[in-house]
Amino acid sequence: MRDLLRKVGLGVVALALASAYVLSGAGVAHADPTTVDGARAQLDQLEQQQSDLDAKYTEVQVKLQDSQKALDDARTDSAAQQAKVASLKVEVSQIALQQYRSSGLDTTTQLLVTDDVQSFLNGLSTIKKANDNTASLLQDYQSAQADLADLQKATEAQTAQIASQEASLADLKKQSDDKVAAAQALLDKLTTAQKAQLAAAQAAANQKAAVATDTSRSANRTASTVVIGPGGSARAIAALNFALAQVGKSYVRGGTGPNSFDCSGLTMTAYGSAGVGLPRTSQAQFGVGQPVSLSQLAPGDLVFYYSGISHVGIYIGNGMIVHAANPRSGVLTASVTSMPFMGGRRVA
Repeated sequence: MRDLLRKVGLGVVALALASAYVLSGAGVAHADPTTVDGARAQLDQLEQQQSDLDAKYTEVQVKLQDSQKALDDARTDSAAQQAKVASLKVEVSQIALQQYRSSGLDTTTQLLVTDDVQSFLNGLSTIKKANDNTASLLQDYQSAQADLADLQKATEAQTAQIASQEASLADLKKQSDDKVAAAQALLDKLTTAQKAQLAAAQAAANQKAAVATDTSRSANRTASTVVIGPGGSARAIAALNFALAQVGKSYVRGGTGPNSFDCSGLTMTAYGSAGVGLPRTSQAQFGVGQPVSLSQLAPGDLVFYYSGISHVGIYIGNGMIVHAANPRSGVLTASVTSMPFMGGRRVA
């Protein structure tokens, strides 16, 4: 129980430090937002910062769910212990009342006035056993009270941790929303021609990475005209096809489907549909399976981005990925190198 209290306390401290780290993140680059290249640079940085914040949000969200379960368990245990203490209290009170009623004469006086000495001595033996039982009952009662106090402290500590986590989620949500608003404000400053140039530049980057053809791989073509590259296990392809079927759906922080996703929510749900369990966060998913380099990627492999691992997608093949990008773009396909690539993992 004391270990639980210590862990809860350390968790609160760690959470506070993590939140402080996120809150002190770097500002937006000072590239000229009135040029297409400058706007693209600022958008890239805003989207990375928003991705970092959403990854931290998901991490805290998972911890909050664990804390809420722990609190429910602690409350259940506390209620059971409270009932045990109440039952023992009744027994202790009854014994105390009996002892009070029989305490009028001491043992010597009772021996002098009794007419049946043998019966009295037999009774003393029974009294001794009863007193031993009473002492044991009192010890049980005191121990039960101490356990109840520990459980109540654990419940209080867990409640405090939940409040701290909820406050962190609110802060992280606000910061992420601010990044999304800043990105939209930046786009709003561009002219129609500049917006078209920005879209064309992104399309050109995707086209450069993609080498899709209508040859022997045409059987793997999806409804969105994306061609799946060669290789990949059956389960990896099943997960990839699930993810591709979500293209066009919205990005929502904490989303795991069916109508909206965040990046790790999409990958977790896609692989779940193929019978492969993945952790909830991108950082945790980065620890699953076998590492794969950029040149070794096969369809269905997980691909990870940004220092600290705050974004994840699924490799399609032909230099393309599918991912839940951000609130502005939703679920889409993009170049595998459209973000700073940190590594791949083969999980099926």
